[in-house]
Amino acid sequence: MLSKIFMVLVLVFSLESAAMELEIKFQDVTYGNMNYKKLNGFMASPKEMGSYPALILIHEWWGLNNDIKAKAKKFAKLGYVTLAIDLYGGKSSTSRADAKVYASTVRKNQSKAFENIKKALKFIKSKNNVINERVGSIGWCFGGGWSYQIAKNNLGVKSSVIYYGRFNPKDDLKKMRADIIGHFAQTDRSISIDNVKEFQVKLKTLKGNHEVYIYPNTSHGFASREGLNKKYVKDAADLAWDRTISFLKSNL
Repeated sequence: MLSKIFMVLVLVFSLESAAMELEIKFQDVTYGNMNYKKLNGFMASPKEMGSYPALILIHEWWGLNNDIKAKAKKFAKLGYVTLAIDLYGGKSSTSRADAKVYASTVRKNQSKAFENIKKALKFIKSKNNVINERVGSIGWCFGGGWSYQIAKNNLGVKSSVIYYGRFNPKDDLKKMRADIIGHFAQTDRSISIDNVKEFQVKLKTLKGNHEVYIYPNTSHGFASREGLNKKYVKDAADLAWDRTISFLKSNL
């Protein structure tokens, strides 16, 4: 009887510990240079000394804004060293017209974006508190597409999280070694649900632990910028977050 009580107490303590958030530190950082220009990002990590898994965060087409920085802090509190990178060279906006121009500029010079990402990965893996074999990527919208590209091109991550990011279900994924989790909106105008389902089926034929979810009654951008985004759906965003954390715990 006493042993059973002890086991229950241990279990409760373990669950409470798992729910506790860590103290963190955060700062703006320079993670590399390209064409004599600094690559500046935002880094958050647990304060306590130790070795942790790490994440590269890639912003939406709005740019590296406070929403992405808040997400970096949130992951850090759960025990991840996080680096939110900037593919826009310091630009960000709340204007769709501006965001479209910024994203289009990057897509027209993808080699520059790839170089940026490679430097970010090299930077975060150089940190003493990062476990090199346990680095992942995560992106939303524009950034979700780049998180997919990191996995597809085997740039050195173990797991890749894609929030309604663009992909091609016909892509050759032979190089891919990362586990993927994808979150997609049922009524997304820019990403065909038929393509998502095709992608879902294709991933099942590959090695690794892959998960693809479609969220009913949601549209593109449902999981970002709470309070500012009319398309934000709290229940779907919370479920996607829980699934992401569970996935990262299992695969990263």
